[in-house]
Amino acid sequence: MKIFVILQIVLCNTFLSSWTFSDNLKSYYPLIKKNTGMISFDNISEDTNITKVKNTKSSVRYQPDIFFEEPIYNFGKVYKNEDVEHVFVFKNRGTKELNIERIKASCGCIVLETTTRNVSPGMTGIIVTILRSGPDTGTITESISVYSNDPDNPVYALKLSGEIIEDIKINPKQVRFGYVSKGEKAQAEVDIQPRPGFNLEIKDVISSNPVVIIKYKKDERENKYIVEATLKEDTMVGEWTGNIYILTNSERQSRVIVPFSGEVLGDVRIYPSHLYFGVIKKGSECVKSVFITLLKEKIEVEKVEVQPEFLVSEIVTDPRKNIVEERHEILYSNFWEVSTDFPQKKIVGGEKVRLRILTKVRKDAPAGEINGVIKVYTNSEIQPIINIPVSVTITDK
Repeated sequence: MKIFVILQIVLCNTFLSSWTFSDNLKSYYPLIKKNTGMISFDNISEDTNITKVKNTKSSVRYQPDIFFEEPIYNFGKVYKNEDVEHVFVFKNRGTKELNIERIKASCGCIVLETTTRNVSPGMTGIIVTILRSGPDTGTITESISVYSNDPDNPVYALKLSGEIIEDIKINPKQVRFGYVSKGEKAQAEVDIQPRPGFNLEIKDVISSNPVVIIKYKKDERENKYIVEATLKEDTMVGEWTGNIYILTNSERQSRVIVPFSGEVLGDVRIYPSHLYFGVIKKGSECVKSVFITLLKEKIEVEKVEVQPEFLVSEIVTDPRKNIVEERHEILYSNFWEVSTDFPQKKIVGGEKVRLRILTKVRKDAPAGEINGVIKVYTNSEIQPIINIPVSVTITDK
C-alpha cells in the first residue's frame, strides 16, 4: 500500500513539472515569432547569451526584474541623413527597486536618454533613442546595452534595425582624373541609378570649373543616366578641382554634387605648390624643402630666386641628401611635413631628374607674417617661370 502511494506522488510531481516547463516555454514563443518570423531554439540559445527574456516573475524573491515588451525595433526604410526616433518601454516586474546604471550604444550615431534611473516595483520607464543616419545606405543593425542591478539580466540587449535608402545612387561619388600630360585627352563617367519605383528625371548637369565639359545621356535599357566629364585639351599645367552639379526631380536629392580633381603635367612638376612654414620662434633658422621633378629630357632649372630678403634658397641636386638643418622646432603648423620620399617618382615611368630646393628663414627675420615667393626659371617653353608662394609666421613669444 505504501509503495502504491509513493508511486502516485512521484507520477503527480512529474506531470506537474512537465506542465510547468511547457507553460514557461510557451511564454517565449510570441516574442521570438514576432521578431524572427519563426520559432527556433537556436535563436533562444543565442539571445540568452546576453539577455534572458523572462515573461514570468522571477523565481528568486526580493530582487528587481527588468523586462522589455519589444526589445527589437525594425524601423523599415528611411532616407539617408534622416533621424529615426523610437521609445523603448521597460517595466520592473520584481519586488525591489530597479536601478539603470548606464546605457551604451554600439555606435556614436545613436543618442540615448532615459526619463528615470530608479524604477519602483511594478512601475515602468522609457529609453528614448535617436538614430542619426549618415550618408551611407543599405541595411543597418545597431545594438543598445542597458546595464542594471537585475542579477538575472545585468546587461539587457536592445536592437534597432532597418534600411537606409536614397532616390539616386551615384557611382563613383568622386571623379579623380589623376595625372594627365598636357594635351592628353582625359574622360570619366558617372552612373546615376534611381531606386526601384522612382521615375528619375535629370533637369540639368553643370560643371563649376570650365576646364571640365559635361554631357549626359539616358540609358533606357539599364534605366539610368550617364554623365560624361571631359577635360579640355588646352587646360593649363597645374592642379584643378571642381564639382559636377546634377539637378533632378527628386525632392530629397534635388541637387547631387560630385567633386572632381586632377593635375595637368607639363615639363616640370613642383611639390608642394605652396610652401608653408607654420609658426616659428624668432631667432631660429628654419629650413623647408620643395621638390622638383623634370619630366622631359633636356629640361633644366636655370636659376632660383626668392623674395623677400629674409628668405634664402639653394638647389640640392640629390633630393635624398640628409639635411641636418631641417631638424628645427616648429611651434605650430596646419600642414604635414614634406617627406624626402616624395611622390613625383610615382607619376611618371622611367628615370627622371629630381632636384630639391632648400628654403631657409633667416635668424634676423622680424616677428610677424612673411609672405614671399620662390621663382624657378627653366628652359621649358610652357613653364619658363614657376612661382611658388611662401608663408611663415614668426613670433617673439
